Amino acid sequence: MGADRVPYLSAFSEYIRQDVPVFKQDWWLDIVSRSSNYRELKVSRKGKIAGRLAFVAARNRLGLVYGHDPYWSHLGGPILAEDMNRFEQAEVLGLLLDQLPRWGSFSFVCDPSMSYADLVRNSFREAGFEHSTQTTYLQFPEDGDALNTRDSKHRGHFKRAAKSLACVDVGASEFVRFFETNLKTKGETSYAPLAMLPHLIEEAMRQGCARAIAAKPNYLDGSARHGTHLGYDAAIVYLWDSCRCYYWLSTRRTALDSEGLPKPHPDAVKFLVLKAMEHARAMNLVFDADGVATPGADHLYRNILGLRKEERRDVFQRVHTLERLYRKSRQGFLLSVSPLRQKRIVPL
Repeated sequence: MGADRVPYLSAFSEYIRQDVPVFKQDWWLDIVSRSSNYRELKVSRKGKIAGRLAFVAARNRLGLVYGHDPYWSHLGGPILAEDMNRFEQAEVLGLLLDQLPRWGSFSFVCDPSMSYADLVRNSFREAGFEHSTQTTYLQFPEDGDALNTRDSKHRGHFKRAAKSLACVDVGASEFVRFFETNLKTKGETSYAPLAMLPHLIEEAMRQGCARAIAAKPNYLDGSARHGTHLGYDAAIVYLWDSCRCYYWLSTRRTALDSEGLPKPHPDAVKFLVLKAMEHARAMNLVFDADGVATPGADHLYRNILGLRKEERRDVFQRVHTLERLYRKSRQGFLLSVSPLRQKRIVPL
């Protein structure tokens, strides 16, 4: 199960749909495969690649393998050649999942719109994975202008933001610098390797399927830069393929910096997301919120941006028994010390 540098992808791409999500396209996988944690399983039939499954794998504190979708990829799972019948596709899926180590824990988020999505669900279940879903919200081109569907309160917020902020395009390295600075200011770390991120954004831009934009306050002139924050209140990157436009990454300047800037505009991120939605509609693409992870995000999409059409992405997880015991014991420990922490009592 080595970390192949996928030299066969160009040949394999002849046999897969051209509308696979951007996160699973050849050039994307070529970049994420540069990580030492990258792994790829494959199955061959009649001398050609019939299916593959990419993921990253590392060891946890117990020494057990934990694998998940490749870094920065919000959709993953198996990719199958489309020139097979459904029986052959199901067989290839089974052979792919049989190669996953039984002594590890794995998690995959899969696209429910793929033509073989039902076969993927069946194969993962047969391989001992638990199935759940992740909500994402969609806006279709025919749904009309997003701003016109909002009530007067939210329209007023967006209009005031448009008067206070300018939407400017930024480069990959500039976005990553801003992204990293905001993480450090908040005392947080990135969930995936930052060194890989500018390469993904740069190549996506070169492929003509990405845009990075930032909200700059109008009190700064067009050329102004202000320390590590570059004068931006927020920035986002969105990606697209032949079917969808994905709201991929966002970052917002906090009010904790000491560089003398006023507080960021409270609607800066919303202002940029609306710009991305407008661009998606102009390209005749479905706008995809790219997953909802928090109640705050759900409120943003449903109640502020007015995205009411839901899609349920497939989530498959298989957790090793030792990992389950570790999580259970750790949770019990945290619950036991929580009252002591609240009372500021140190146990003997």
